[in-house]
Amino acid sequence: MRKGMLLGSGFLALSLLSPQLAHAIRLSGPAEEQYLDINFLMQLWFRHQDISSQNRPNFVNASDRDDVFFRRIRLRFFGSASSWFKFNLVLRDNDFGRDPYDAPFGGQPTHSKRQSNRNTGYIHEFDAILVPSAMTDTKGITIDLHLGYPRVPLGREQFQRAYDNMDLDRTNATLRWTHLAIGDVTGRAFGGYAHIRGSNKGTGYSKITLDGFVGVFGGFKNVKNPWDESVVGVGSSTPLCGYTSPNPAVATCLSKARGNASNNFLYTFRGTIQLGEPEGKPVIYNWLYRDTYIGKRKGITVGVSYAFQNKIDQHIITDTQGISPGFLGNGAPFNGAGTVNVRIPYLLLPNPIGVSDPTAANRLLDNKVDMKFYGVDLAWHHGPLSFVAEAGQVKFNNLLLVDGANNLYPGRSIKNDFWLAKVGYVINPNSVHKFEPYVSYSEYKPQIVMVGTGANARLYGDATDFVGNNQLTAGQDRSSLGKIKQVGIGVNYYYKSENFRWTIEYTKFDEQRNKINNDALTVQFQWIF
Repeated sequence: MRKGMLLGSGFLALSLLSPQLAHAIRLSGPAEEQYLDINFLMQLWFRHQDISSQNRPNFVNASDRDDVFFRRIRLRFFGSASSWFKFNLVLRDNDFGRDPYDAPFGGQPTHSKRQSNRNTGYIHEFDAILVPSAMTDTKGITIDLHLGYPRVPLGREQFQRAYDNMDLDRTNATLRWTHLAIGDVTGRAFGGYAHIRGSNKGTGYSKITLDGFVGVFGGFKNVKNPWDESVVGVGSSTPLCGYTSPNPAVATCLSKARGNASNNFLYTFRGTIQLGEPEGKPVIYNWLYRDTYIGKRKGITVGVSYAFQNKIDQHIITDTQGISPGFLGNGAPFNGAGTVNVRIPYLLLPNPIGVSDPTAANRLLDNKVDMKFYGVDLAWHHGPLSFVAEAGQVKFNNLLLVDGANNLYPGRSIKNDFWLAKVGYVINPNSVHKFEPYVSYSEYKPQIVMVGTGANARLYGDATDFVGNNQLTAGQDRSSLGKIKQVGIGVNYYYKSENFRWTIEYTKFDEQRNKINNDALTVQFQWIF
């Protein structure tokens, strides 16, 4: 019944909203190269979300949800001052009006609380574009620099607008590796990158285009510290940093926890070879990808990506959010149990504030870790057919782990693997009414590392400790989710272009360790003006 009502409301809205052509508003200056384009972009979701009330201690007996909300709202300003200087400014709001229970895997904090880990307010992106190849003769080679707060050129699905996805949204795998590699689930970072493009004069698939990207960003250096909010003890007997409060050493420990995340930058590298029609918009130096070109491209893109950031303070990637939230099955508070939000994660590592030994607390606060990312991707667009695949790994080295007896285990590593694939086919690409059925699949496989034995065994990694205590249960790992699978089956309807689009998708989620039911049925209306 609920699913029927949801579909009914979605198609009712479809009948009320008549399709119109979309155009940017252009304000022109005295010269041809001086103008300002203004775009409005939005995605409205009508969604039925099954809520798994099992294996989620904070959602016991929670009911399923029917919801209507704005998934994304964007106001974009693209300006051109000359042939060699342009800029892109995007203002945003995400999940406006969304029920927090509606998020995949059983909920997330209300209204975008952790959509971004930076203090950027409503600024979603600022990209100042300098074009040396427009200032001097570079023999047909395009060279451009992007500075400010741009999207990081790493991976494929991450380096494209969500409005250009073939499926409903970014895959869970991309959301997770983006957060762990870049330090922000939005895929933006303070810094900049250089891009270079060259191509031959071939036609069809004999045309070869090479692109290279080299970037330097703040990464975790600029991330909002998870210890910024006040840490409050739950009782006089609760240890903070190994001390029973009140104690002057607690203040010293908390001050240390709120220190700088890293003094080392995130370095990114990406290269692609394209056969056939190249991707991107060279006129405005926009190199973002698209899952589907709705029958308009014939080309192949193969890309490789690499990134690293060294000497990151371990506590900045520790998903504990201070002394709370977290409760044991008997209702007693549990220090550093972590957030219940699985979809947009940090790693769950030893909590330096909640640990019961001062020596271990200080060692954890002083420990530095290294991050590395590797990725490879492929896209083939041949008229109405679109195929996209991507795989990669995010790895953290030099971790310091602690077991239940406060024994220290230095030099450990944790890796998180992912892969995804999508295929779609436009049934009638030459019609003004275009239909594109598609299937998408992704897997995210976080490595879970155990230290200690017996009752003192502790499990660490991404998406652990969400369904029970951080220890073995009857000798089995029940505090981690294991491999997470996502399947999306849907159909897109376009009126002439992606500017007026409807999508209906059934999304299924599975976890390796625990049986859940967080499937969703969503109708999306997308409008770009």
